[in-house]
Amino acid sequence: MANFRNVAWNPSVVALAIGLCAASPALAQEATAPGAGEDEIVITGFRKSLSDSLAQKREETGVVDTILAEDVGKFPDSNLAESMQRIPGVALARGDGGEGKTIAVRGLGAQFTRVRVNGMQGSSGTNSSDIRAGFNTSRSFDFSVFASELFSQLTVRKTYSADIDEGSLGATVDLQTPRPLAYAEDFTFAASAQGTYDDLRGKVSPRVTGLISKKFLDGTFGVAASIAYTKRHTREEAWSAVEMYRGTQQGGFCSPVGYATQNPGNNATIGTDALNCATGLPRLPGTTANVATYEAARNAFIYRSPRWLRSEQDYSRLGATVTLEAEPAEGTKFALDALYSRYDVTRTDYSFAANSFARGTNNHGQPITSVLEIAVNPQGSIDYGRFNGVDISNDTARREYTTTFRQINATFSQELGKLTIDGFVGLSLSTMHNPVSTQISFFANDVNNFSYDFRGGGSVPVINWGFDTTNANNYLFAPNVAGGGVTIFRNLLNKGDNKEDTENLTTEFNATYALFDGLKVRTGVQYRESNYEKYTRSRAGNLTTGALPTGTALNSVMMLIDGFGSSMPGDVGGSWLAPDYDAIDRLINFTNDDSGAYALAAIPISDQLREAVTGAYGMVEFDTDALPVRLRGNIGVRYVHTRQSGRGTVAGATSVLTREYDDWLPSATLTADITDKLILRLAAAKVMARPELNHILPAGVNIALNTRTISGPNFYLEPIRAKTVDASLEYYFGNRGLISVGAFYKDIDSYIQSIGESMPFSQTGLPLSLIAGSGYTPDQEFTVNSRQNTPGGPLKGIEVNLQTGFDFLGDAFRNFGMLANYTFVDSEIVYCKSTSTPCTGDGTIVRDLINLSKHTVGGTLYYEDDKFSIRGSATYRDKYLLTVPTSRIDRTTGVNDVQGAKSTVFVDAVLSYQVTPQISVRLEGQNLTNEAIEYYYDSVRQDPYYTSFTGRKFTAGVAFKF
Repeated sequence: MANFRNVAWNPSVVALAIGLCAASPALAQEATAPGAGEDEIVITGFRKSLSDSLAQKREETGVVDTILAEDVGKFPDSNLAESMQRIPGVALARGDGGEGKTIAVRGLGAQFTRVRVNGMQGSSGTNSSDIRAGFNTSRSFDFSVFASELFSQLTVRKTYSADIDEGSLGATVDLQTPRPLAYAEDFTFAASAQGTYDDLRGKVSPRVTGLISKKFLDGTFGVAASIAYTKRHTREEAWSAVEMYRGTQQGGFCSPVGYATQNPGNNATIGTDALNCATGLPRLPGTTANVATYEAARNAFIYRSPRWLRSEQDYSRLGATVTLEAEPAEGTKFALDALYSRYDVTRTDYSFAANSFARGTNNHGQPITSVLEIAVNPQGSIDYGRFNGVDISNDTARREYTTTFRQINATFSQELGKLTIDGFVGLSLSTMHNPVSTQISFFANDVNNFSYDFRGGGSVPVINWGFDTTNANNYLFAPNVAGGGVTIFRNLLNKGDNKEDTENLTTEFNATYALFDGLKVRTGVQYRESNYEKYTRSRAGNLTTGALPTGTALNSVMMLIDGFGSSMPGDVGGSWLAPDYDAIDRLINFTNDDSGAYALAAIPISDQLREAVTGAYGMVEFDTDALPVRLRGNIGVRYVHTRQSGRGTVAGATSVLTREYDDWLPSATLTADITDKLILRLAAAKVMARPELNHILPAGVNIALNTRTISGPNFYLEPIRAKTVDASLEYYFGNRGLISVGAFYKDIDSYIQSIGESMPFSQTGLPLSLIAGSGYTPDQEFTVNSRQNTPGGPLKGIEVNLQTGFDFLGDAFRNFGMLANYTFVDSEIVYCKSTSTPCTGDGTIVRDLINLSKHTVGGTLYYEDDKFSIRGSATYRDKYLLTVPTSRIDRTTGVNDVQGAKSTVFVDAVLSYQVTPQISVRLEGQNLTNEAIEYYYDSVRQDPYYTSFTGRKFTAGVAFKF
C-alpha cells in the first residue's frame, strides 16, 4: 500500500404546535414592544441562519441547499445528519443509540452520496452492534464520527456541473470548517458545556466545545482553531428474530409418534427413535390434534431466532480543527485546513435467543423440537407457538473499535485580470480498528414450553422462555458434544480482530477566463488516489469454544440483566442472567490475543486496493441580463479515467488484478430569474458512482462463524451510471420566505445488488479448512452474500419546500416562523433472484430501490427574539426496503422477497435563552415520543421481525462567546 500520508397526525406533534401557539401572545409582546416603531429589524440566531441560507440558495446556479451555523461554534443541531433532515429530499438513517449516522438523498442511500470535507472526499468507517448488524466503510460517510460544532457550513448539491467531482448519484455534501477571515471581529472566542441524559440508560453524558479565532496584519491573515469533546452512554433495547422461513427450512419439526414419515430419522448417538426426538425428549402422542398442529407448523412461516436484545454503548468523540487563512493582496487567497477526529466506542450487546429454529439436525436443532400449539394468521405466519425441546443461547458480545480521521489540505486562488487560477491539494487517512470483537455464549438446552405470542397485537411478542431465566443453575458452559454426525452446542467463545485503512489524495488545478462580461470559460485537471487496506482474523484454528476452571459456580460468572422492555409498550419484557465478560476474563484470561488457548491467529496479509482517478473538464459559464429575463448557468463535460488494482487472499491463495475504464460526463444547468422573486432552474447530467472499495477487492472472504454468514467482494463490479434531469421553480418573499416545487428523474442504467443465498458450506467452493475446528460440518447451512451488477431502472420524484416567517400576520407574530418540506420518490429497480440463474425474465423481481422512502415529510415551528428561542421539529419517513431479495426468497413463488423498515415519526425540540450578550443557556430534547425502529419480512405478510427502542435524550448546556 502506498504510504503517502403513511402520514398520520402524531399527538406529540400536535401538542408541540399548540404549545408554541399558546406561548405566542406573551412572547411576541415582550419581543416587539421595545421596537414597535422601528423600521429595521435585526435578526440573529436561527432566523439569521435561515435568512443567510436562503440568500446563498438564491444565488446558486443549480439546485443547492445550505445550512449555516446559528452563531460561532453553534450548529443548529448537535448531529450533522439530523440537521440535514430539514432539507427537502433528505432522509436520515439512525444507528446505535438512535443517533443520526447516514443520509439518503432522493431515495439514494449513503453509498450514492459523496461527502467532501473542506473540498476533499471524506470517508469515515464505523462498526455497528449485533442489534442492527451493519457498518460503514471505505467511501461511505458516517456523520456520527464528527461533532457538529467543528463545522460552520453544510451544503447539499443535488444537481451536477462539470467542475464538481464525480462519484455521486444522490447528492454531493460539502462540510466546511470555520474560516477566521469570515468573522466580523478581529478576535473571537466561544465555548460551551452540555450534559445529555439518556432516559433508557439513566446516565448523564458530558459535551464540551471551544473555538478561538484571531486576525492579524490588518485583517489579511487569520488563525482559527476549534475543539469538541463528547462522552456518551446510550442504551438500545429490541426484539429481533433475524429472518423468517417455512417450517421445513431447517429439516422440519419432530413428528408425533406413529406419523407416516418419521422426522428426524433414527440416530442412536443422540437417542432419536420411534418414541423419542432425542434423549430426554419424548415425541408427542400421535393424536389427531398433534398431527394437525405438526403439519400446520411445517407449512407455516416461523421466526428463525426469537430473541431479546440489549445494547449498551459508551463512546467518546474528540475532534479538532486548525485553519490558517490569508489574503495578502487583492485577488490573492490562501487557506490551510487541518482536521482531526477520534471516535472510541466500547459496546456490549446482551442477547437471549431461542436458537433451535435456526439449526438443522446436524446441530441438534429444529428437527428435535416438538410443536405443542400454534396459531397461524391468514398470511401463513405463526403468530403464536409453544414448543418443547428448544435450545436457548445466552450471549454477551463485546466490541471495541476506534475510528480515526486525519486530513490536511491547502487551497489557493489568484486573480490575474480576466484570468483566475485556483488549486487544491489534500491528504486524508481514515482508520477503523476493531481489535475486540468477542462473543461468549452460555446455553440452556432442551427447554420445554417455550412460546412467543403476537396475538395481543403490536410488533413485539410476549415471550415465555419456559424456565427460570434468573437461576444460574439452569445454564451450561461445558464442552460441546459431537457424535453421529451431530454437534450439540453447550458453549461458545468467539473472538475476532479487523482493521481498515482508507487513504485519499487529491490534487487539482483550475483556470477561469472571462471572455467578456457575463461569459466565462472554466477548465481544470484533477488527480485523485485512494488506497484501501484491510485484514480480518479470528482465533487460531477457528476455535469457538471455551472452558471454565473445574468447580466454578456459574452464578459467580453471570450478571443480572434487569428491567428489559421498560421502554416498550405492554408487558413484554423481563430479566435474565447473562455471561459476565469481565468476571470470565479474570478466570481464564481470554482477552490474551497473543498466547494461550484464546490467542488470535497471526495478522494475515492485508487485502489491498488502489484506485487512481485522472480527470479533466471544460465548461462555459454564462450570466446575462440582455434578454427579458436574467439567464445564468453552465454547460460542460467531465472526462475521468479510472484505474483499479489490488491484491486479495483466500486460504493462502493470492489474486492480483488490474482494470481500467473511462467515463464522459456531460452536464448543463440553466437558471432563469423570471422576476426578482421567481426563479426557474433546469439541469441535466450524466453521472456515475463507483462501488465501495471493500466490495471490489480482487479476492478475500469474511466468515462470521457465530452467525454462519460468508461475504466476499467482486473486483469486476461496474460503476452505477445514470442520466439525470431536474427542474425547480422557486418563489422568494421577505427575508425568510420561500416556496419551491422541484421534479427530478434519474434513469439508472446499471445498479449494484447484494444477493444473499443459503447453501451448505460444501457448496460454496471454499476450502473446508476455513471452518475446521469451529464445530460446524460441511453440510451446515451458511448464508453467502455476494454482489453483482443488475439492469437498474428509473427513479423519479417531486420536492415541495415552504419556508416563511409569520410577519404577514402582524407584529405579534413577526418572531414566529416555520419550515416544511415534502418529498415523493418512486422507482422500479430490477433485482436478480440468484447468482446461479440468468438475470432475465423469471430470474428477476422489480421492487423499489433499497433505502428509498416514497414519502418523507419534515416540519419545524419556531419562535425567536433577541433573548428567547424555541423550536420544535417533526420528521416523517415512509417505509423503505433494506434487502432485495432476501436469502430465504422462494425463487418460484417470490415469497420472502424483501426485508424492510416501517415508517417513523421523530419529534425533537430546542429551547435557548440569551442571559447576557455573552452567555446563553440551551435545553434540547430528542425523540420525545420514544419512537421505535421496526423492520418487517416479506412485502405481503410484513412479519415484524425487529423492533427497537432507543429512549429519549435530554440535553442542558451553557455557552459563552467573547
